[in-house]
Amino acid sequence: MQLLAGIKLCTGRVLTNHPHYEDKDLRERTKQVYQVYARRSPEEVYDIMKAMGADYVVLENSICYERRHRRGCRLRDLLDLANGHIMDGDGENDQDLVPATHPRFCEEVKTDAVSYTALFTRTFQNKTFHVYRVKKKRKKSTKSSPEPSASQQQDQAL
Repeated sequence: MQLLAGIKLCTGRVLTNHPHYEDKDLRERTKQVYQVYARRSPEEVYDIMKAMGADYVVLENSICYERRHRRGCRLRDLLDLANGHIMDGDGENDQDLVPATHPRFCEEVKTDAVSYTALFTRTFQNKTFHVYRVKKKRKKSTKSSPEPSASQQQDQAL
């Protein structure tokens, strides 16, 4: 929460989430925004962030690598359960949980793998958090389109 307050005060940017305000829609939004700490593909996280109107993602190491709480009480465990995935570490899992098909986004994005750097650019990091800019997807070129544009059709008609 301190980090969010600092970002708001120092940058004036709009925040996508405020985890201490309780409302049904905001609870669902929080669940979506926090998918950055879940086992999700870079494309899934990118789509979520774009849908939220986010320009940047701030990843807190204390959440991503949390070791203070016991298994089942960490945010990443709650996300794993909500997403139907087996939790990290030793211990029992419900039988209906399955292994995740992707690594944890907050860990893997830091490796600079091409699938992540294609969608996210690291703009800042320190020992506490990492900031990534959500890239804008390029529009597909219409030059190779077999269909002539409206102006080309007009020129052909003359």
